[in-house]
Amino acid sequence: MWGFELELKKSLRTKKFWLILVLILLIYAMAFREVKDNLEGATNPQEVLVTSVIGYIAVSAFLFIGVYALMAGATSVNNDLENGTVRVALSKPLGRISYLLGKFLGQALSIVVAMAFATLLSFAITKYYGLSLTTSLVGDLVLSNLLILFAMLQLLALGLLISTFVRSSNTALGLALVLFFVTGLVMPQVVDGFAEDKAKEEFGIKGWNDFDKLSKDELRAYRERLNELYREYHLRYLFYAPQVLMLDIFTDIDRTTFNDDGTYTVEYLGVRRAIADNSAQTALIVGLIPVYLGLALFRFGRMDLR
Repeated sequence: MWGFELELKKSLRTKKFWLILVLILLIYAMAFREVKDNLEGATNPQEVLVTSVIGYIAVSAFLFIGVYALMAGATSVNNDLENGTVRVALSKPLGRISYLLGKFLGQALSIVVAMAFATLLSFAITKYYGLSLTTSLVGDLVLSNLLILFAMLQLLALGLLISTFVRSSNTALGLALVLFFVTGLVMPQVVDGFAEDKAKEEFGIKGWNDFDKLSKDELRAYRERLNELYREYHLRYLFYAPQVLMLDIFTDIDRTTFNDDGTYTVEYLGVRRAIADNSAQTALIVGLIPVYLGLALFRFGRMDLR
């Protein structure tokens, strides 16, 4: 508990934490305009509003809070080694496992505080647009933010593991940022390219002109197969990227149908159903947390702290 209280107080006092809260506020402020634009041309604006709030806002908030989580973990142990906090803490009747678990739990709770702030802003946006906060909607908003929380805890545990291998906090910080953007932005583009090549090969598409030769049914079948390959390749090659798996889950919270008159209809399917339909992605997001944390504890127990 001593390590937990120390880390929690330190996390809540850092400039990074308060910067993240300001960024979340700016993201949600921009979302007001984004959500309004999404409502134009929709036959059922209430359904579009729900999916916009859960999808756009939640994922945008994750981008910034996720970076914070990975950076906080990656500069955790090595920073304490540099300023001597580890040696002071371990001079007390406190074991290495308790010390590291206390750091993880303290930082995790600071992320929970940020997510609670994000959840309240989600409620504010729904009320602003006149959508009733029913029990079902509140449950979905909370459940979606809970999923984001687990994804961020995985990044926090991964960062903690990095901090046990890289003794320089500045080097670990740079490595964490590179890792986040490579796994979250670069690798998905590469993997999606492989999926698109596979889909084109199955449908005999060799160039852009071949798409014009496909009927509406064939084009619909191609898109469905491409989406299947995206998920299959993400599970196979990007299982370590919670931000990618989380996007796959959130994609299934609704189904969009484009009408002949230029409008579109959104059928809201719900967060619970999306999670149930993507059980493998959910299991990886949650399951890798104890894996990374266990490896970090194993490594920290054998570190030379001099």
